[in-house]
Amino acid sequence: MSNSSPGKALIVDDEKTNRLILKSLLSKQGYQTIEAVNGQEAVDLFKIEAPSIIFMDVMMPVLDGYEATRQIKALSGRRFVPVIFLTAMSDEAALAQCIEAGGDDFLVKPYDKVILQSKIRSMQRIASLNHEVQGMYSMIHREQEIAESVFVNAIQSSNIQNSNLRQVVRPAGIFSGDMVLSAYSPTRDLFFLTGDFTGHGLLAALGAMPVSEVFRAMTAKGFSAEDILVGINKKLKSMLPVGMFFGAQLVVVNHDLEHVRVFNAGMPEVLIVDGETNRIKHRLASTGLPLGVEALIDPREMIQYAPIGYNDKILMHSDGLTEARNASDQEFGSERLFRSISSAPKNQIFDRIFLDLDQFCGQNTTQADDVTLVEITCVHEVLPEIEIHDYIKPSSYMLGDRGEWKLSMRFNGARLRESNPVPILMNYLMEMEELEAERQSLFTVMTELYVNALDHGVLDLNSSLKSDPTGFGDYFEARESRLASLDSGYVIFNLSVEQEPRRRSILLRIEDSGQGFDFDNHIPLPNSETALSGRGILLIRDLCESLEYHGKGNIAIARFSWSTS
Repeated sequence: MSNSSPGKALIVDDEKTNRLILKSLLSKQGYQTIEAVNGQEAVDLFKIEAPSIIFMDVMMPVLDGYEATRQIKALSGRRFVPVIFLTAMSDEAALAQCIEAGGDDFLVKPYDKVILQSKIRSMQRIASLNHEVQGMYSMIHREQEIAESVFVNAIQSSNIQNSNLRQVVRPAGIFSGDMVLSAYSPTRDLFFLTGDFTGHGLLAALGAMPVSEVFRAMTAKGFSAEDILVGINKKLKSMLPVGMFFGAQLVVVNHDLEHVRVFNAGMPEVLIVDGETNRIKHRLASTGLPLGVEALIDPREMIQYAPIGYNDKILMHSDGLTEARNASDQEFGSERLFRSISSAPKNQIFDRIFLDLDQFCGQNTTQADDVTLVEITCVHEVLPEIEIHDYIKPSSYMLGDRGEWKLSMRFNGARLRESNPVPILMNYLMEMEELEAERQSLFTVMTELYVNALDHGVLDLNSSLKSDPTGFGDYFEARESRLASLDSGYVIFNLSVEQEPRRRSILLRIEDSGQGFDFDNHIPLPNSETALSGRGILLIRDLCESLEYHGKGNIAIARFSWSTS
């Protein structure tokens, strides 16, 4: 697919206006366009016209977008034809259903020109790589070198570049079945995924592309680690051959550097090492099957929590490290790894492990499997600084062009257990208001308010439990237990956008069914261990114009403002 002639685009939508808008945007990108008004017509046109990319609406007569996509993917065979779903929905289950049906990405209505261009470029990269793979039968060595370059750029180039995040992937061949992905969530949590596909080489590496797409798209939208793992598993289950699977370690470092959440699915232990003494504080073994084995998984069954201290090291590695062999056919093994850790000079664990590994294996030993090692140093520099803006760049609309609006949503009992409402509400806000520059700050405010309402209101948890490592584990064990059996209680979101001279404001009112607290006599202290006096509340006050409590302390009202001039 060349830049001068990107190919033919199939637009599938029963609304004529939507088709016209998208046709205009795609024509400017050089696409020849064809149109279908329902899913069955799309399948018929696909057989005749062989489009290079498809934009698929979800809800249509005759045949909906889900079933049409399944049929088109089955017809396409080895040829990669990207399907981008057109949706105004932000419901997590609906978006996950798009992935399960075979969709490759989403385009949210109303269409944004810049986002459309970026998604097209992303699909072009994947389609290009797929085309190159098909040609490897005749020019295998040359095309493998080309594909390897594309692979690295497409997957690893978007990883976080930070001196406190060290990673090495040593492939046994041109391609690696191991992969490392990293990204920040909108709430500044650090997400780090280390994975190992069955085997190594080209076959294993192909699965890394869809994993990367799902991971980056869902992390950027603020989905939870549990949702991301479910999304990756669905994608892999639909595409991997029988007997091939994906071992994964997903580590989420809390933005306060207080704790880490670990999901280990069929991988070696995740190690947390004391940054001062090199003592291994926690060994977090696998608690779940690799991804792609079962159609349905519950990541909550594999979640593990651990407290972290300043300068602690989080080590993740593939089994290629401990199973590396020397000329005498001896394994490097876990015990040698532990000795390397304990004997390393301060802040040199990563280098010491590879020094000992290379000395053990020797220069003439052929590497039998991919070797991956990741080291996360738990210092504040590993996380992005919070962006606090006095105002955002003036938008193109004139003051007064946009009116005021309100939104109210109530989440009861089991729905709180099954869904995180924050990404849903944030996607709605992003559609209604031009607030991209303030997205991180607003996401942080809403998340902090919601977590306080759920944990300390509905679930009645006391943060004082987290004052020591033993209590820390008790806190999260109690949280998971109470959340799993939650069948009552509620959290209510009321969002009001108000227009004032030269600025707009969002009034966030979050009410929970908890007992509240004595907010009149409560003085927040930065170093307190309780949530009501913790750093989260102080952060909200830094980001917002105001924060007030009402009722019995179970109603929080925050005002978030920005300039329009």
